[in-house]
Amino acid sequence: MKNILLFCLFVAAFSFSSPVKAQLKEPEKFLVSYELKYTYTQDSLDRFWKKSSIPQMVIPVRNAVDMYEITYKGLWLDSTFITAKGVVYVPKTTTASAEMVYCHGTRIGTAQSYGIQDLEQVVTMMHAVDNYIGVFPFYYGFAGGEKEHVYQDSWTEAMATIYMIKACRELYPQINKTTTGDLFLTGYSQGGHASMATHKYLESGSFPEVKLTASSPMSGAYDMTGEQSKSMFRNYTQPHYLPYLILSYQYAYNLWPGDIYEVFKEPYKSKMREVFAQPRTKDFGDVNAMLPPVPGDMLVPEVVEQFKSDTTFPFTCKLKENCLTTWVPKAPLQICACYGDDEVMYNNSEVAYANLKTADNKVFLRLFGKHLSHNPCAPFAILHSKFFFDNFRKGKKHPERFSAGRKLILALGIDIANRQAKKYLKKNGKVEHDALASRKKK
Repeated sequence: MKNILLFCLFVAAFSFSSPVKAQLKEPEKFLVSYELKYTYTQDSLDRFWKKSSIPQMVIPVRNAVDMYEITYKGLWLDSTFITAKGVVYVPKTTTASAEMVYCHGTRIGTAQSYGIQDLEQVVTMMHAVDNYIGVFPFYYGFAGGEKEHVYQDSWTEAMATIYMIKACRELYPQINKTTTGDLFLTGYSQGGHASMATHKYLESGSFPEVKLTASSPMSGAYDMTGEQSKSMFRNYTQPHYLPYLILSYQYAYNLWPGDIYEVFKEPYKSKMREVFAQPRTKDFGDVNAMLPPVPGDMLVPEVVEQFKSDTTFPFTCKLKENCLTTWVPKAPLQICACYGDDEVMYNNSEVAYANLKTADNKVFLRLFGKHLSHNPCAPFAILHSKFFFDNFRKGKKHPERFSAGRKLILALGIDIANRQAKKYLKKNGKVEHDALASRKKK
């Protein structure tokens, strides 16, 4: 075991060495440019809330919002600074605002939407209308940013997020905005992984100027060599995760010699070569339609065998390096997930919680939604996160404890959604995914 760990460290050291902050020549400013893209009035947001069936009694529209696009400089793998993109939703209020950072989910196409036509930016807006500054970074390589996105890579996810926070703090004085000093992190799916990674790196000692109040990662694949890897060798609704990981890690860390596409069987080799060529125009739904239902079936047998049996396999070592189950958080952390999630299995959250929970009870687990799959889970995870953050703003001694009214809203909403999901499963002859079925057997 000792030799295996040493080999993994050896591979990691030669594939990538974490930049040392003291050796960096940082730019004088991180904010490159900004542009006011939209102003959302309270009337327009009231209409959008009604059209989108967002209840005002749960998420009231308290203020108008300006949305800015920013270009900023972020730290890349070779310790240089590259340009990246993001958007910021700024409440039009004279009072100071807390900062809330939302890390988005999996995206393959490099072009990005701006504004509330993007459903995940609606989540940011749901905070901005309640006097949070909503920070929404695009990961490196998206929306015209430099380099390529490295999928499910803790370090680049965190750097894209942290340096956008730093750039936003250069923006606020220029638009006459003040902050309370509270900083919250959240994100869904890949964004759950990214927000937890950002929490981890913020507490590494390299960024003392960025103080984190709390985080609430949602439905993230934190246990990449454990619970999440099991889905690669059974029927799985999102087979695109596997080629995305392989090609991303090869781009960043050069784990395989020669042509990386040789790890895929035909016809997948030709298809993936086309899909992942830059600029990428297809998204995960298109890619899934090209792939086999069992992700491992797209790989040549030698690669599958190495992954299953060779613990020194460089790809396995890199996945292990990007697991988020072996660190100790200092700021409060809430982990949210649904039992019925058939894309990012809830076991990821259980494993993370079991390893991260601390003696001073700063780590909390919210598991719910017996029949709620990945997308139907999201609204309730988002509410859990916002209610958690609201309690910090209110100065609650126990922010993990919600008011009776908010607990009732969550319980009723989850119950209604569960019933609808159960009917859908029964009507379409679908069964619960393996993870939830195995839980019932225990």
